[in-house]
Amino acid sequence: MTNIRAFQPDDLPVIQAIRRRAFQPIHDSFRSLVGEEVFQLEFSDWDQAQGNYLESICAEDSGKEIYVATVNEAVVGFIGLAMNHASGRGEIDLNAVDPEHQGHGIGQFMYKFAVDRMQSAGIKIVRVGTGGDASHLPARKAYEKAGFHVGIPSIMMYRKIAE
Repeated sequence: MTNIRAFQPDDLPVIQAIRRRAFQPIHDSFRSLVGEEVFQLEFSDWDQAQGNYLESICAEDSGKEIYVATVNEAVVGFIGLAMNHASGRGEIDLNAVDPEHQGHGIGQFMYKFAVDRMQSAGIKIVRVGTGGDASHLPARKAYEKAGFHVGIPSIMMYRKIAE
């Protein structure tokens, strides 16, 4: 049975491992898309940088809410929420489901929880960001299934300027 609960500091190592496993294929795809040279200049520290970001949003004073999804009490996913009560805007922040548990509705469970939580807090609009490349297609499909349909396409371009 899938449940969701507030993040506890002891969860950090587990969700860091989930984050790493879930995002590794995306960064492997980035390597293919931009080539090794650009990848090394732009993305070589992705794991450390993203790990630091996850740690920062899990901090008690981050202003964000972090929740973990569990199956039989084992943590299998996490989701961050950011809410600006003054503007009524919310955002689904960094989130992931352990690849071994993907495809079983856990992401949908987390997104429904996130939207319901923000709606109950008076938030009027929720956004979520993802990539437009093929490696992000599963995330885009999951967000669409959760009711996110309006989007602004963008592209990130690179030019190496020094040896």
